[in-house]
Amino acid sequence: MKKILLLLVSVMFTLSSYGQSSIDYSPVNTVTQVGDTLIMKFQYFKGDGNDLTLGQVDFEYNNKLLSYVSHQSQAPQGANFARNNWTGYKYVPKADSDEDDMDVQYTWWKDEAGSNSYEAGADWSVERITVQSASALEDGQEFVKYSFKVKDKFGSGYSNYNDIIKVNWANYQESDGTQIQTTRSKDGQDLSGIEGGNAGTFVINLKTANTSNYTDYSYTVKKGSESVATGTFDESGQASISGLENNVTYTAQANLAEDVDYLDEVVTVSDLALVFAEAVGAGSGPSGGSTTFDYFVQDIMADVVGDGGVVDFQDSYEILAYLQGVDSSNTNLITQEGQTEDYSGIASTYGAVANDVVTFAKSFTPIDSDASSKTIDLAHGLVGDVNFSHSYTPVVESGGKSTSARQSSARYSKTQSEDANIDLISEINDEGQVVFSINSDVEGMVGSQFNIVYDPNVLSLENVIFDTGNTMTNFSNIVQDGIVRVGSFDQNFETTVKEGTPYKLIFTPLETIENTSGLISFRVKEGVKADGTKINFIIQ
Repeated sequence: MKKILLLLVSVMFTLSSYGQSSIDYSPVNTVTQVGDTLIMKFQYFKGDGNDLTLGQVDFEYNNKLLSYVSHQSQAPQGANFARNNWTGYKYVPKADSDEDDMDVQYTWWKDEAGSNSYEAGADWSVERITVQSASALEDGQEFVKYSFKVKDKFGSGYSNYNDIIKVNWANYQESDGTQIQTTRSKDGQDLSGIEGGNAGTFVINLKTANTSNYTDYSYTVKKGSESVATGTFDESGQASISGLENNVTYTAQANLAEDVDYLDEVVTVSDLALVFAEAVGAGSGPSGGSTTFDYFVQDIMADVVGDGGVVDFQDSYEILAYLQGVDSSNTNLITQEGQTEDYSGIASTYGAVANDVVTFAKSFTPIDSDASSKTIDLAHGLVGDVNFSHSYTPVVESGGKSTSARQSSARYSKTQSEDANIDLISEINDEGQVVFSINSDVEGMVGSQFNIVYDPNVLSLENVIFDTGNTMTNFSNIVQDGIVRVGSFDQNFETTVKEGTPYKLIFTPLETIENTSGLISFRVKEGVKADGTKINFIIQ
């Protein structure tokens, strides 16, 4: 009787398992070297009586060992396809559950866990694929193919390439919303036999304040004048470079793409204030000679006319003319729309000088490639970005100053910043115009800047009204279609922006509008005080 019962239980288990749908993920190709591209396919296998029309697959990969390259939808023709991704998270499975039970894990994420389903995990990135089709997916249907570049495990903290990809949950549904029981084909994806490449293989870590836009940057590695490696950085700010040789000196350079839409946010009134203060020569004594800058590399950032690291009133004029929208006949290197002026080098010696003389090597810093070090921190800055809003800030060693730091005057400092509240009011006046008012009770501002975004198909800018004070220098200019730069600056560092409503923009609607909600937004909103303190405006 016991034998019969056991047999029945075994059969029932087999049938139950057989009847479930599954998510399968497996490599398409074989990878053997650091730098190889791994292609993974994700497939749906149909269970008995299941007709899947909606499929969601959530998986994570180790971004220390893999770098995302691309993905290719394999969804049926006419199907809806979407990809979402997040970096710095790792899935937390439901406690005391079968981690292979994908629908249970999905329910845990959707209905039970709340914010507890994912924890912070810098080494991991989460991908989520959604496919919806009007007709049921076929057995063995591929959802998507992913391409990853294999990174060198040197310095990653991992001794192997086990469990580098793992499916967290799957949401399979029939057309009527019925949840399909789903399992996964394996716990995780392992790679074996990966060799580290030759001794000159490097992982380049991009160092910049612009951490939300790593993929906008490219790199070039050269041996002498010969380019030996080029490419872009991944979403975590890394690039894996193979094929370098031992005991050879290379140079590395990073460049920001010239077509990104935030270049006009790089150089602002805060940078102008710092450059002007340096040009004035307001050092610690009446004889001058002391700098207002904190780092030697700021001489390069401030030298927007390109005369060898000399910072003077010509540089501050160029930045002021740029903010005011005035064309200058002088050569300038200001980072702006359609133009990036890059300065990059190895982070440990970024902006280093000899005997306090500005002798920077523009863009290039030599790399001594040897087998003992396979990681390079490549710092990137932009000329004109003196306050490092989009550039790498040199690191001062604990207990002393690095070769990139210098003694600065106490009057000005790029390190100071504070928050302040402003009120924004938009309304339709009796003439049918949209009036956008910036209200401020902030005291002590010698300068301010607002890059305001509007839809030029809906609104036409007619006028900018200033009430900043009788002696304040104001500016307003169209940066590009739908973006206007408005602000003020006192070059004497004495007059401050009047409290109240210093700025009012008048728009004419180009179509019928019922309200002003969502018509206007900001790219830049900042002020600066006489001591160089940057004011970060918070919209109330």
